[in-house]
Amino acid sequence: MARRFVAPLTESEQQTLSSAYHHGEKRALRRRAHAVLLSGQGHTIAQICEILQVRRDAVSRWLKQWEVAGLDGLIDKPRSGRTPALDDDDHHRLQELVAEQPHQLRSLHARFQEETGKNISMVTLRRALKKK
Repeated sequence: MARRFVAPLTESEQQTLSSAYHHGEKRALRRRAHAVLLSGQGHTIAQICEILQVRRDAVSRWLKQWEVAGLDGLIDKPRSGRTPALDDDDHHRLQELVAEQPHQLRSLHARFQEETGKNISMVTLRRALKKK
């Protein structure tokens, strides 16, 4: 079986990958950067799979993405999903209302809906307040 490694990494690529591995915002990016670094050090795909506890096809895909697009290829692409019910302005307004009426959730809920015209549930309101 042929062994596959990434092309030898330059010093700047190693620094970029190391930074992504140690300080990457998402776990997936850190794991992918680690896989490329390991490949650059001469580890086989089978060894990388064993170290990271992932499937062979995943490691192969990460290495191909690195070769095609560099670090951008390792970053998750945006996914579709439901748009948030509340935006940043709504969260800010909620904080102001809580400051005015800290222990009156029902009146806060009613006032928020009246001011914004957004019909949200009490669960959504509680979740938004816990988030901040």
